Amino acid sequence: MDAQEGQIMRMVLRRMHRCRVCHHEYQQDDVQVISKNSDMWMMLVECTDCRAKNFVAAVLNEGDPAQAELALKRLSEQQTDSLVIASEAPALDTPTPAVSAEDVLEMHDFLDGFDGDFQRLFSRP
Repeated sequence: MDAQEGQIMRMVLRRMHRCRVCHHEYQQDDVQVISKNSDMWMMLVECTDCRAKNFVAAVLNEGDPAQAELALKRLSEQQTDSLVIASEAPALDTPTPAVSAEDVLEMHDFLDGFDGDFQRLFSRP
C-alpha cells in the first residue's frame, strides 16, 4: 500500500469509524480498494463482525461528485443482483426443530434464577 492509499483509507475510516449495524470499530484491513483513477476511488468497507458492506466513493482533486454517486448506485445494484441470485439457492435439507412450549418454559426458569454472571456461565469446567 502506498502513502496516498493509506491516507485515503484513514480519511474514510475517520468518517465512518464504526459499523452502523453492530458498532464494530473499523480497522484499515476492513477497507478494500475496488478501483481507482486520478479523480475517484471506489472502496468496499466490510465489517468483520457482522459482514455488513458499505461502498464508498472518494472524490479527489477536481472529480465529479455526480459521477461518484452514479458509480455507487451501479455497485449497489450489482450487489443487490447477486443477493437475489443467492436467495434463490435451494434450502438446506436439514430442517431445524421448532421451539416448543417446553423450551420456552425451560428458558424462563433458567433466566428467573440467572444472576447475570456470563463469565461463570461460559467458563470451561
